[in-house]
Amino acid sequence: MPQLTKNIFEELSENIKGDVYTDKIRRYMHSTDGSIFRVEPACVVYPLDKDDIKTVVKFSSRYGLSIHTRGSGSGLCGSAVGKGLILDFSKYMNTLIELDEKGKTFTCQPGYRFGELEVELKGKGLFFPPDPSSGEYASFGGMYGTNASGAHSVKYGNVSDYIEDAKLILTDGSETTIKNLEAATYDNLPPKFKKLYRLYEDNEEKINSAYPAIRCNVSGYNLRGLVRDGRLKIGNLLGGSEGTLAIVTELTFRLHEKPSFDSLVVAYFDDIVKSAQAVQRVLPSAPSGIEIMDKSLLNLARESDAKLKEAIPEGVDNVLMIEYDGYDKDEVRRFAEQAMADIQDLSTSASVAASEEEAAKFWAVRKAAVPILYKLKGRKKILALIEDAAVPTDRLVDYFQGLYAILKGHRADFVIYGHIAKGLLHTRPLLDLKDPHDIEMLKILADDVFKLVNSLGGVVSGEHGDGRLRTAYIREQYKEIYPLFLETKAIFDVEELLNPDIKTVCDDEQMMKFLRFGSDYGNTDLSGKHLVWNEGFTDEAEKCHGCSKCTTVTSATRMCPVYKATRDETAAPKAKANVLRALISGAIDGDSLYEEAFQNVINKCVNCGSCVMECPSNVNIPKLAIEAKAMYVKRFGAGIENKILSNCDILGKYTHKISPLITKAMKLKLNRKVMEVMTGVTAERPFVGFEGKSLFERAETRAFRKKGELKVVYFAGCYASYINPGLGLATMDVLEHIGCEVVLPEQFCCGIPFLSKGMTEDAKLRVKKNLASWGKAMEEADYVVVSCSSCGLSLLKEWKFLMSDSQVEAVSKKLIHVSALVNQRRNRLRVKEKNLKLSYHKSCHMKVQADNDCSVVMLASLPGVKVTDLNSNCCGMAGSWGMKADNFELSAKIGKPMLDKLNESEADYGVTDCPTCTIQMQHMGNKTVKHPVEVLKECLED
Repeated sequence: MPQLTKNIFEELSENIKGDVYTDKIRRYMHSTDGSIFRVEPACVVYPLDKDDIKTVVKFSSRYGLSIHTRGSGSGLCGSAVGKGLILDFSKYMNTLIELDEKGKTFTCQPGYRFGELEVELKGKGLFFPPDPSSGEYASFGGMYGTNASGAHSVKYGNVSDYIEDAKLILTDGSETTIKNLEAATYDNLPPKFKKLYRLYEDNEEKINSAYPAIRCNVSGYNLRGLVRDGRLKIGNLLGGSEGTLAIVTELTFRLHEKPSFDSLVVAYFDDIVKSAQAVQRVLPSAPSGIEIMDKSLLNLARESDAKLKEAIPEGVDNVLMIEYDGYDKDEVRRFAEQAMADIQDLSTSASVAASEEEAAKFWAVRKAAVPILYKLKGRKKILALIEDAAVPTDRLVDYFQGLYAILKGHRADFVIYGHIAKGLLHTRPLLDLKDPHDIEMLKILADDVFKLVNSLGGVVSGEHGDGRLRTAYIREQYKEIYPLFLETKAIFDVEELLNPDIKTVCDDEQMMKFLRFGSDYGNTDLSGKHLVWNEGFTDEAEKCHGCSKCTTVTSATRMCPVYKATRDETAAPKAKANVLRALISGAIDGDSLYEEAFQNVINKCVNCGSCVMECPSNVNIPKLAIEAKAMYVKRFGAGIENKILSNCDILGKYTHKISPLITKAMKLKLNRKVMEVMTGVTAERPFVGFEGKSLFERAETRAFRKKGELKVVYFAGCYASYINPGLGLATMDVLEHIGCEVVLPEQFCCGIPFLSKGMTEDAKLRVKKNLASWGKAMEEADYVVVSCSSCGLSLLKEWKFLMSDSQVEAVSKKLIHVSALVNQRRNRLRVKEKNLKLSYHKSCHMKVQADNDCSVVMLASLPGVKVTDLNSNCCGMAGSWGMKADNFELSAKIGKPMLDKLNESEADYGVTDCPTCTIQMQHMGNKTVKHPVEVLKECLED
């Protein structure tokens, strides 16, 4: 193979329209997926179109470079990583090409996501039946590549059951489609496909008898039914081939009419054998799905979450959730009631959900329980290892007994949940892959489970694929036809360019190689850290397991606004964890932190905080990013634009008296252009100036009650102090109206603008100044009240990043948002009816706090007021981030979905708790924007 030099990849870059990356940072980010493996590629390519792909294929053939196709990178078995060239469809080839409602089909590119399709189909009465649990963020290319399925596949099957057509690029550079091949007679087939046709015809009997009698099977290549009615049908062969045979550039799938009704049976059992027997009884009635959670998962859920403790009965061994769906409500209900009656003698208790709301509550328990597994404290983590094994449902009792014996015999803790209706259990052992004993246990457990499953007529790959994790078992699983798998691979890919380590490699030790952690892994903590890390910086960076949920592009999650707008891997929250793990593990040298490529990844975190809340592992990506930014700032300084945009309190205090003159001058765009050149602050936004008289000056002259049932310290924040003092006055009026004595001490910035930019020393100085200023007032106060959601987040959580201090803890415990306090004391309100329509935007910083609905609840309680929660994504401002000229266009793109909703509404006002959201909404919206307290103040009786 020719030496892979930088010049070679520059040649590739010059010949395609998409992007080519060879830097160490980008390659490391693509070295992992959702599995336990890490394989660093030579190059990462984001193709723009099929011509780019053809160029990549020719290039790879010329230089002997393997190609590893990738969608969202959520796979659990390691089939999206490799040493060669990563071909990533997520950035550009991600569109819905056509939705044919009448014909019930859709055509898309491989990077298009299942979650996007669900949004597109909403209200159209259609659905795509296979529903993998990762569907929010899984791509159709990846789903087809692994032949994915989900909780309802016992009724609806796998992804390949719905394939209508696909456009393919083969390793010789030629193009074809599934339909073209199906339409051709044998004589008209291209030579390689004649070979495939003959392979099946010559071995049909052997092929049909070689597969286990189980529907849930994605192990090996699916050669069954390859020739039917004299035509070659490769749709099912390509489905589940994991990118080893051809590159798919377009896919067309069938849709189904969505069932109108469903009914759920929830049944608890005191013995796992009884639940297996119950499954056998209800399967003949064709349920759409049966899920199981065993006691290991239920106990963890009860211990970890107070709400789940109430929902899950104590002493239960396992629970079955049996669902029926259909188009006749009464019939669906009858099926559920009959199922409940059929298993009554086996179950300790069973019930049919009385309503959609009740059913949703049960599904919420299932949904909430599994993520808890990723948050378990300690060195041992749940692993995808034996999680995909499936057996015939009439062997479930034997499987349970054998599985428990293996895991307990090796003293391995574990949890079991999954799609028991099709005999597939997601068994997850808890292992520490930095512990030599547990590393050795990987293969021991996998081998033992394979022997058990094989003896029961099952397979170890039921729906997630073979990948690096299970390819070694294919030869033993299919002794009779394994040579045909090798022939199939050679027919499609004689040069072994496409994912060559998957499906056809005979290496019994494969799963022990290229582990993300493993015997050769080590880490070194960063020295000179700026933040408090009670649980360790390295542990936090290593918590990310690569599931890719943070790359969700719909509003199903708030995270990550920058990724949603760019679809660039560097923007994904997991990318920050990846590059920091590269740093602490020595995969890149320490000075890499200060390089542009590294900081480019880190600076795409805007500290919205959404990923902390929504990540299954609760990795604190913003805090990790702040630490990395702080180290950069320590060496190189913060830069003038960051200093200007952060020092709002200083600027407000010392320039507010002349600010009206500055604001008047800045109405001229030319002046703002000069400012942009000098400071980096965008000229495209109206200038945000200070009022001539601050809140503190106004408060000195206002008359207000000094007595109250509660004493509160009001932390107004920079916005209500200097930019909109009227908001600060309105807040004080409201607090006094509900019986509070309001103390407005001297105060300084909450610190969050500094923290977001890595200016930790400046932030810490503000914390200390605030604590010193508040003194006795803080000790006497019942609450510290905020009106700004970002200030609230800073005082509640982020001060603790900077200092381990009893005063900081006291502030956090006493903190409350003004709307939440109003709700507590609603009986003190005296309000008049006011006919108002409001569109409310919940800021990112509001969303990640407890009681984040307090403002909506408060507004909705006002007579005559109608509130619509925009339930939207990030506004795009991200504090002062959106004020920078370099970020302006991206800020507008991020905010567009929310702003479109606001502008299309019939609201009298837009409403939000966040000052910078207010600035964005007023600049790019068509409504006056107010704070909830300002609306409430309008409604107070005189």
